[in-house]
Amino acid sequence: MQIVWLAFITGITTGGISCLAVQGGLLTSAIAHHPKSEGKKLTFLFLLSKLTAYTILGGFLGLIGSVITISPNVTAVLQIFAGLFMVLTALQLLKVHPILRYLIIQPPKWAYKLAFKESEDKSFFAPLFLGFLTILIPCGTTQAMMALAIASGSPFYGALILFAFVLGTSPLFFAFGITASTFLKNKTLSFIAAGVI
Repeated sequence: MQIVWLAFITGITTGGISCLAVQGGLLTSAIAHHPKSEGKKLTFLFLLSKLTAYTILGGFLGLIGSVITISPNVTAVLQIFAGLFMVLTALQLLKVHPILRYLIIQPPKWAYKLAFKESEDKSFFAPLFLGFLTILIPCGTTQAMMALAIASGSPFYGALILFAFVLGTSPLFFAFGITASTFLKNKTLSFIAAGVI
């Protein structure tokens, strides 16, 4: 159960910033075509869909971890890998060296194209669909949490890990969706995110 709390704390401290850097554009474009009065509702729909998608994904990843017989040694290796991945994510945020961008798993270009094509939809369905599509463009911290979900070896704990993580990221996404401010242009936030990771 401690790993679930770790996932939540990671989400609320650094996951929100690193995920917002990758997925904030989707949220912004989902609410941009609507009146400001609908911002809260649209942001809520986006986050609810995202939370549902990642919970399902976590359960699936936990199921994979349970099917693959994972010994305690392999579990330890996966958890160390997840930790190293988070350190690499922090170094990439700080732009320590250009080679780091090749060490972080990047989503396929078709996922970006699909997500941003759908972001032009002006219906209320768009935030729900875009929230779900965020599973195609996870940030580095999310990928580390996905590795932990596999390492859990349990569909229940895998779902709980990603649920807790995404729930932790939600306050920043909600604030961003409502204010539509320019958080991502602030370099200080990148340094804070990297330091906390």
